[in-house]
Amino acid sequence: MTTYIKIGATSYNAADYTIPAERTFRNGWEANAETGIISVNMEKAKDIWRDKIRAAREAEFAALDAAFMKAMETGADTTEIVAQKQALRDAPAHADIGAATTPDELKLVQPAGLKVE
Repeated sequence: MTTYIKIGATSYNAADYTIPAERTFRNGWEANAETGIISVNMEKAKDIWRDKIRAAREAEFAALDAAFMKAMETGADTTEIVAQKQALRDAPAHADIGAATTPDELKLVQPAGLKVE
């Protein structure tokens, strides 16, 4: 039985290629027929990681929104909450994402205290 790897609209015979063991950036894979290697396109991987950061921060935003409303109701200082929310907004643009040169380096970028997987 032949196993195929689908990348975009093209299917590749898995027996003909070296395939990355790590699948976090599966949607960023590219096949090189000359070398027989399927590798990760880092620009696509960076976009995938940014999307994962956006998804990971949703729960944090909800918690901070609730904390902000409670602080507003009681007249408490909201400066720290506002700063935390801004850090979450800035997280997808973190400089280390752009500087990463390998998928492993990229996975180490965990901005604003988020747990991105």
